[in-house]
Amino acid sequence: MQLTRLRAKNQITLPANVVAAVGLKEGDILHVAAVQDRVIITAQELRDRGRTYTMSDLFGAASGLYDSVEDIDAEVAAGRAE
Repeated sequence: MQLTRLRAKNQITLPANVVAAVGLKEGDILHVAAVQDRVIITAQELRDRGRTYTMSDLFGAASGLYDSVEDIDAEVAAGRAE
């Protein structure tokens, strides 16, 4: 069992070996819950990082963001120019 200290603003530091064992990276989302007298921290996967998305999966994702096909083409062209 690893120990850590509760610091100002309710912050804790997770031990490096725990972070490595679970495979956490900066920016990962952690779910924190109180269960009786315990604090349970669980890494949350917001999406499957290895999943390949098809156009059917994404259909409607940008609904209402653009007024015309020309607006979409302009946005794509601007992104490619960067």
